[in-house]
Amino acid sequence: MGHKEGDTEKRDETKRRSGYAKAAGALVRTCHIGITAILFGGAVLAVPVPNFMTWHNWAIASGIALILLGVYQSRHWPYQGRGLMAAVHVALIGVLHARQELAAPLLTVILALGGIGSNMPGSLRHWSILHGRRVD
Repeated sequence: MGHKEGDTEKRDETKRRSGYAKAAGALVRTCHIGITAILFGGAVLAVPVPNFMTWHNWAIASGIALILLGVYQSRHWPYQGRGLMAAVHVALIGVLHARQELAAPLLTVILALGGIGSNMPGSLRHWSILHGRRVD
């Protein structure tokens, strides 16, 4: 089980990048959760959409940042369980844009899917529909 020269250095470099990506992901995810909590509260309390458009735009921006971080983390992300959950999440947001009168129920489902997707076991989050198995 010998390692080639430079393998340790490469693993250490990968770990450092992963640590930065993990910290950035935690920061962006925390911001996204806080922002979307405001949107969810606005929908539940029937606040007129124009009154929270800034928060809506920030939610979209932070969601895009999470997607970009996911793709940065793994080129397999789009067709893994975690990427597929994000795709469903985004599709439901598209429905929300078309059917604003359904804001509260749709945001409830979107919130639930986000929580489930973020906390799925690794075997499901990393499962690839292209490979038919877990791919890291």
